[in-house]
Amino acid sequence: MIKTVFAIFFLCLSILINAQDTVKVKTVNTPVREAEILYNQGLDFIEKKDFTSAIENFSRAISLNPNFEKAYCSRGFAQFDSKKYQESLNDYNQAILLNPLYSDALFGKAQTFYFLKNRDSCLSYLNRITLIDEGYYKAFYLSGLLKFEDQLYKEAIADYGSAIALKTDFAAAYNDRASAKKMLGDFVGAISDYEKAILNDPKLFFSYNNLGSCKRNNGDHKGAIEAYSKAIALKSDYYVALNNRGTAKLNLNDITGAISDFDEALKYKADYDLAMNNMASAYIKKKDYKTAVEWANKAIQTNSKSGAAFINRGIAKQLLKDEEGACNDWKTGSQLGFSEGKSYSSGLCD
Repeated sequence: MIKTVFAIFFLCLSILINAQDTVKVKTVNTPVREAEILYNQGLDFIEKKDFTSAIENFSRAISLNPNFEKAYCSRGFAQFDSKKYQESLNDYNQAILLNPLYSDALFGKAQTFYFLKNRDSCLSYLNRITLIDEGYYKAFYLSGLLKFEDQLYKEAIADYGSAIALKTDFAAAYNDRASAKKMLGDFVGAISDYEKAILNDPKLFFSYNNLGSCKRNNGDHKGAIEAYSKAIALKSDYYVALNNRGTAKLNLNDITGAISDFDEALKYKADYDLAMNNMASAYIKKKDYKTAVEWANKAIQTNSKSGAAFINRGIAKQLLKDEEGACNDWKTGSQLGFSEGKSYSSGLCD
């Protein structure tokens, strides 16, 4: 009863606008030259993720050169990353007013509308971009995210593929295309794409986790453990990967190792009901049914809709000869959408 956790797209790594190209500064000391110096300094601040200072520099550049479209666009990006979405839209609007064909500013608006959950406006600007610039790979990527959210996985795969065709080292697009393939049950294709994501960006810890889940679903538990371990090596507090690695270990009957991983996951997320329920599974395998009931209780107290925990608690209760309690738990688990409840109760609880 393990819920697979996906890293769908991890937007901050994938769809943020690239910093605008540095402007070549002329040697003559003029307001335009001073604006260019301030603009370049602003880009440096963006690289350092000091968005407040970046905004200040871009604003000073604009005050010296009111027609500086790149400064408006870059300030819009800094505003966006500071979660000042309306200010971001205002800046992109000004950049577009100065240059209606400015793809980066149009994409900035699409991205901002995406985060504001205004899907219609997001799609409208993505369509404008593709009409202007068929090679704008980020537009295809963001379109893929929208399709994925609508569970249109085949269409999402096509959009991610278009983004990858334009940018062959686009790690996030490989990762998200893999996730779409995974949703369609194409684990072999998903594994291939997760590996390509990692090849292009070895620091994508969530891609290792996703790769591990695909290998686990494909029956390769040793390969899954190896992938999860790499994710954890990159992010030691990655409780999702710890929980998943524990599940893979449990599938290989390494009960001690599984319990250790579940315990470690709970250190980083004390209310992680998935790990609590997996603890119950581990103790059932260990034939310590009382402890299994205790862990299932914790999972249910944390998440009263955890059907898997009711199923596990029912199994442990039945093994403790509490058949009435087991039947009640299996009935609840079935009501919460877990068909296993009916199969376990069949014959015993009729």
